[in-house]
Amino acid sequence: MAPSSGKNYLPSRYGSGFIPIAVIMAITLKFDGEFIVFHVSGLVTLHDLLAYAVELEALENSLPVSPHRLINLTAGTVAELAFPDMSAVAAKRRQTQLKNPVKSAMVAGDAALFGFARMFQTLNTHPNIQVEIFQTKETALAWLRE
Repeated sequence: MAPSSGKNYLPSRYGSGFIPIAVIMAITLKFDGEFIVFHVSGLVTLHDLLAYAVELEALENSLPVSPHRLINLTAGTVAELAFPDMSAVAAKRRQTQLKNPVKSAMVAGDAALFGFARMFQTLNTHPNIQVEIFQTKETALAWLRE
């Protein structure tokens, strides 16, 4: 049963619990002139990731080259994602036609986020996307600029 307010919760995909809407994932995606930068906060859902894959593809198509990416996961939560979810996201990215090879630097601050990033890295078989995982933004930026 939903908490008493009802309107401020969505059903969880796993079990019979509910997720406060206030913690539903917020993703910002922007091109900063050098990199495509993602900032992830809140709860990660498959719907959010697939929606942002479409937005990313539109952004990539609007630029003359495919920029490298900086993906900051340090404020995110991955409790609602499972292997099939990440496989669906990776499959969507495999269909993308990139203009050139790109690097994707994922910054994961804790073990759970590292596991999430590692799952995506393992599933990434796009020949033009190289994914690496870092504990700090500074080391990720250094790698992207190599």
